[in-house]
Amino acid sequence: MARLTDYNKFLSAGYTWRELGFGFLRLKVFSRLWSALCHTLNERGCGVVIDWTATVQGGRFITVGEGTWVQRHAWLNAPVIELPKPPDGPTLKVGKRVQIGPRTTLSAVREVVVEDDVLFGMGVYVSDHVHAFGDPTKPVKDQGLAPAGKVRIGRGAWIGANAVIVANGVDLEIGEGAVIGANSVVTKSVPAHAVVAGSPARVISEP
Repeated sequence: MARLTDYNKFLSAGYTWRELGFGFLRLKVFSRLWSALCHTLNERGCGVVIDWTATVQGGRFITVGEGTWVQRHAWLNAPVIELPKPPDGPTLKVGKRVQIGPRTTLSAVREVVVEDDVLFGMGVYVSDHVHAFGDPTKPVKDQGLAPAGKVRIGRGAWIGANAVIVANGVDLEIGEGAVIGANSVVTKSVPAHAVVAGSPARVISEP
């Protein structure tokens, strides 16, 4: 996939100067300025682009590596309001050159790690926690969080559109180069370079 700065490749593919010009203004100028004013991250690498429509909450507990692109209406979330005390350090760690698709949510109270060069489709949901729901006398929204697990998404993995990855009290790892099919629900670890799909997700291909 072409880098955002590889204008010659976009032009040779058929995009117009008009498209590239407005894209440059949106991503490289307006979105960068907006993000610099609004989003105080624990660590921000060089060349990070966070679209101005994206939401970042709990930025003090979020790191984003160089060259990462957070697209429209995505949500990076460290919901520390749900915790009895603030974490000791970052809970959401996004690596280098990660592409986070439109309307994708990454939410972490314990640890979600996204390694370098991961590609997210649109509408993906990744979380290391769920709400508790064991007390029938209380609304779920008032029961707080169940014990959180950890999520690690390995280098170069591809997470298809509308996939859901949730660590419900367990540690969950998506292996390096793994592919998660669109609309899949992943609650268990996935081997490196495997292809999984379905709800619940199951391995349909391994190297």
